[in-house]
Amino acid sequence: MSSDSAAAAQDRLLFGWRVRTDIALPECAPWTGDERAPDLRITIAPVPPLLAEAEHLSPLLQVNPDREARLVIDGVATFWLRSAGEIVIDPQMDADRPDVRTFLYGTILGLLCHKRGLFPLHAACVVVDHRTIAFSGASGAGKSTLAAALVRRGHRLVADDICAIDPFATGGPMVRPAFPRVKLWQDSLNAINVDAKGLEANRFGQQKYNLRFCDAAQFQADPLPLNSIYLLDPAAAPILGRPDIERLALVRAATGVHEQIYRRRTALHWGRAAELFEMVGHIVGTVPVHRLTRGPDLTTLADLVRRLERHATQ
Repeated sequence: MSSDSAAAAQDRLLFGWRVRTDIALPECAPWTGDERAPDLRITIAPVPPLLAEAEHLSPLLQVNPDREARLVIDGVATFWLRSAGEIVIDPQMDADRPDVRTFLYGTILGLLCHKRGLFPLHAACVVVDHRTIAFSGASGAGKSTLAAALVRRGHRLVADDICAIDPFATGGPMVRPAFPRVKLWQDSLNAINVDAKGLEANRFGQQKYNLRFCDAAQFQADPLPLNSIYLLDPAAAPILGRPDIERLALVRAATGVHEQIYRRRTALHWGRAAELFEMVGHIVGTVPVHRLTRGPDLTTLADLVRRLERHATQ
C-alpha cells in the first residue's frame, strides 16, 4: 500500500469534519467525500507538562487564554487540544485501546466543539420517524439507555453523550451526527435484552460497554434538523397532577438547556458566555423543549419508549 493510501485509510468523518488520525477510530465512518484538506489532525507525540499561561481548572485539566486544553488521565494518556485543527495524544497504553477513545470522545471532543464554535449539548440523539430528537440530562439520567432502546426498535442513532448543534444553520438548528455507538452500564444492557459477552469495555475493568448498532461505513452522517429536545428528569415518584412529558415555557427551557451545555465551565472560562447565551435563545426559540419525567429504575423503560414514539411524531 502506498503512503497516500495508508493515509486515506486513516481518514474518518466526525461531526462533518474530515479527520486524519494516527489512532484507530473504528466507530467513525470512513471519509469518502471530496479531497479537501483534513479539518482535524489527531497525532501521537509528546505533550508539554505545562501550557503557556496555563490555568488549572482541575487536577486533571489545564486551559489557557488561547483556548488550548491539556487533559491527563493517569495510566491512559495525556491529551492536548492544541488548536481547532489539531489534537495531540501522548498515550500511556496502546493508543488504539478504547480507554484512549473514551476521553478523546468525551472531554476533548466537547472542548473542540466549543473551540470550533458549535453548541455541544450533553445529550443523546435519535431519529424517530424522520424527526430528530435529543435526550439531555446529567450523567446517569438515562440518555444513552433511552436512545439505545429506541434504536433497538428500529430508529436511527445520531449521537451519544455529545450532541453537536449548529444553531444558526440555514433552515434552523442542525445536528451533526457522530457515530453509531452508545456506552451502557450492565443494568441498561439487561433492560434492552443485550448480552455484554463479546462487547468492548468502555474502560479496562469497567462494567460499562460500547454497543455499536451498525458498521461505521453504513452510518448516515449528513446534518439533520433538530426537531425536539427532551430534558430528562429522573423522579423518585410521580408528582400528582404533573404530566410525564411537558412542554416548557421559554425561560424554563432556556435554563434547562443552558445547564446541559457540555463542559460549560471551561466554555465560560474561555469567554463564550455571550455567544452561548445567544445560541441557547435561538435554539429554544426554534426547537420545542420538553421535560420528560421517568421513574427511578428501568422497569418502565418499554412503556416510556412507546409513549415517546407517539409524542415525538405528533
